[in-house]
Amino acid sequence: RHPGGRPTNCLHIMLSLAVSPLSFSGAPVLRATRSPSVTMAVEDLVGGINDPIFGGTPEGKIFDPLGFGADEGSLYRRRCVEIKHGRVCMVAFLGMTVGPNELFAPSHQLLSPSLDLYFDDIPGGIAAIEAVPAAGWFQILAVVGIHELTINKQDYTKEPGEIPTFLGFKPDDPEVFRNKQLKELKNGRLAMIAVLGELMAQQVSGMGTYEQLGTIVNAGLDLTGIELPF
Repeated sequence: RHPGGRPTNCLHIMLSLAVSPLSFSGAPVLRATRSPSVTMAVEDLVGGINDPIFGGTPEGKIFDPLGFGADEGSLYRRRCVEIKHGRVCMVAFLGMTVGPNELFAPSHQLLSPSLDLYFDDIPGGIAAIEAVPAAGWFQILAVVGIHELTINKQDYTKEPGEIPTFLGFKPDDPEVFRNKQLKELKNGRLAMIAVLGELMAQQVSGMGTYEQLGTIVNAGLDLTGIELPF
């Protein structure tokens, strides 16, 4: 068990990957070719070259030092992947923040009979990577694979990120939809950085996200002399 950490359930990981596609989608304009592939130019992206919020300028320039936007055949796929990773990280960071703790504790049910391993033996955060048995990772990857081939399968004739589980979240107003696309893109990018930073913090501190937040709050209360009634 990870020192100072609290146990968690590998179900958090599966839920992070399974629920993630229920957000909004990516770019609004696609350029279909005669081949099955879809091309996309930089100016087609949400917040394109004339939108300063995306790094563009009224002169039609955009910050792209590595030239990723030059390959229009790969830009569509890269945007799909970016949106997917952002969705996973948004839900993953939420799961890392709210659990495990006193309110969200895994049960003592048997996880692996051959290893005599229980769900509450699995530590939280990055320590769970080594604690989950190989068979458990195989099941997680199998669920993700089925998910990718069914409800999360990208339709390459539609906008990046638009999948069958849209559940009516797509607004009818194009301007409202474009605004929500940009918000999802920015939130997803922030979440990707946040998850990476939090995993590194867990590795260094030996504490889960919940324990880290508790330590920060308690340290602040000690400095100010405030006592909470609970």
